[in-house]
Amino acid sequence: METTQILLKFREHVHIWKVTADNYELSDLKKKPKDSSWSLGQVCMHVIMAHEKFFMTNAQKCLQKKGTKTRRGKNIMGKFIFLLKSIPPVRLKMPKSVAFEPPQPESKEQLHQRFDQMVAMMEEVERQLADADLTIKTRHPALGMMNALEWFKGAEMHIRHHFMQMKRLEKFLEQA
Repeated sequence: METTQILLKFREHVHIWKVTADNYELSDLKKKPKDSSWSLGQVCMHVIMAHEKFFMTNAQKCLQKKGTKTRRGKNIMGKFIFLLKSIPPVRLKMPKSVAFEPPQPESKEQLHQRFDQMVAMMEEVERQLADADLTIKTRHPALGMMNALEWFKGAEMHIRHHFMQMKRLEKFLEQA
């Protein structure tokens, strides 16, 4: 089943994030290339918080039938991203309505625990998807109306999308 493969890839992505965080001291994880950018630790926190508060919250709303029953779907950008099965490798700005600067991590243990929670949330959603009503949807601010399966797929695409940012910040830390 497709969801099993997505979950497997997601676990692999989380493993990469955990190993990357382990490669640095906490003080290094908090270093920013410039005041207006995020540290590697903040990118970790963004990935975690977006997963919990955005992707999984919306997936659960759909699964619990708290979304909208609709035939409407993703907009043109959403269709494009899902056709590619990837967020384009460009720097994106979050819409002002949801933009925030993520906090710095408190510890590497906190990151590990939160990354593990991300996997547990994905496993829980994946277990429920077989019985999901895929006409129940919630709105993504940039991609349109998405059902639980699309939120699940989006979570995997999101964590993978930030690998590009991870690599940039690792390069910065190696040169610092």
